[in-house]
Amino acid sequence: MRLGRVEVSAGCLLLLAWLNYWDTQGVVPLALAACLLHELAHYGALRLAGAGVRRVRLTAVGAEMEVEGTLGYGGDCLAALAGPGCNLLLALGFCRWERGRLFAGLNLALGCFNLLPVGRLDGGRALYAGLAAAVGPGAAGAVCRWIESIAGAALLAAGVCFFCLGGNVTLLLVALWIGAGTIPLKKSGNRACHMGWKRVQ
Repeated sequence: MRLGRVEVSAGCLLLLAWLNYWDTQGVVPLALAACLLHELAHYGALRLAGAGVRRVRLTAVGAEMEVEGTLGYGGDCLAALAGPGCNLLLALGFCRWERGRLFAGLNLALGCFNLLPVGRLDGGRALYAGLAAAVGPGAAGAVCRWIESIAGAALLAAGVCFFCLGGNVTLLLVALWIGAGTIPLKKSGNRACHMGWKRVQ
């Protein structure tokens, strides 16, 4: 389904329908609001960095923006951190209000999760861009691959332990999704990831 520059995948619609069916506490609308503000922060940072956004595609695992123009390492890093930064500021603001603590918690979880240093997430993108600006893309790619492997293994181990101790399977599924989505690192601005942006001509 397409609405102007925004395309919503069938998987996204199915996920929303499933979450809405099981939501008995009104969590889904608040989570969607946190996600929307996260993506708007990315969009605003990209525009401030001088990049145009041609299309936004919403999928079951996040949002992808098609970016027009060149985005340097500094702009890529700031744009990546804008989303989780927005969530952390919202968490800080709403935690002081009793009725806003659920929204604060959702923003805190979303912000912290996206700061994990893996390539599919904002933390991995920011880490790569920052290292590439400091030591070059080759060394940055090598360092990020090591960090991503360690973080992915730790997350997988935590997911298995949590599930074996009687917890739900969510953390394990997230770890498997991150592990399956490892992609080669390329120059900042040209990487395509499920929770980020890719450059188009």
